[in-house]
Amino acid sequence: MTLTPRETEILAKVRDGIGSPTILAAELGISQSGATQALQKLERKGALTRTKLGRSVVYRPAEEGPATPSPELEEDLELIRESYHSLSRVWSHVLRLDLTQDELEKVRGARNLLEEILIRRGKSID
Repeated sequence: MTLTPRETEILAKVRDGIGSPTILAAELGISQSGATQALQKLERKGALTRTKLGRSVVYRPAEEGPATPSPELEEDLELIRESYHSLSRVWSHVLRLDLTQDELEKVRGARNLLEEILIRRGKSID
C-alpha cells in the first residue's frame, strides 16, 4: 500500500492514540470534515479500521486488534464513564442557569475531556 506523506503523518497520529476525527482535526489544524475524509480514505486503503462507540467513531491501525484493558484500567474507565454521564446531566441543567460564557465553556470542556479519554481508550460512552 502506498501512502502520501500526509497520510503517513495521519497514520502516525492514529498509532499515537489519536483515533477521533475531532481530536485529529485539532492536532493537524484542519476541519473535522477534512480529518474524517482523510481517515476514511486510509480505512479504504486498509491502513485503518473503524469502530463506532456510541455517537463517536474511532479509528485504529489495521494491524492492531481491539484494546483489552487491564482490570484496574477497566475500573478507572468505568469511573470516567460514570463521571461523563453525571457531567452530561449537569450540562442539561446548567443550560437553564444564568452562567457566563466562560463558566459554560469550562463545564463543556470537562465533559468533552472525559469523552475524549473514553474514546481514546476504545470505550463506549453509552
